[in-house]
Amino acid sequence: MGNMTRIPIEEEYGWRFWIWETPDTLENAVERFNGVVCKKNFFCINPAGLDLGGEWKQVEYEEWNKAVGETNTSGHLHESDDSYIYMNGETQ
Repeated sequence: MGNMTRIPIEEEYGWRFWIWETPDTLENAVERFNGVVCKKNFFCINPAGLDLGGEWKQVEYEEWNKAVGETNTSGHLHESDDSYIYMNGETQ
């Protein structure tokens, strides 16, 4: 699948952990993510069903945490007011 951007995503404060692999650049993935999750009254039920493109793989905490270290990136997915992608110490 060529070069993929990997973004480790924590869902709802540790309920589930995901690796989102997208063919987008990180900047485009962040823009797409924010465009979907920042809509009023957004609430995530199934990340794999969101219109974000790419593939979502549910993983255990250990794999998620390793990916955070490898990518220096992480995201949180829950509601419109608390979903974000964090990279190099800053919210994107």
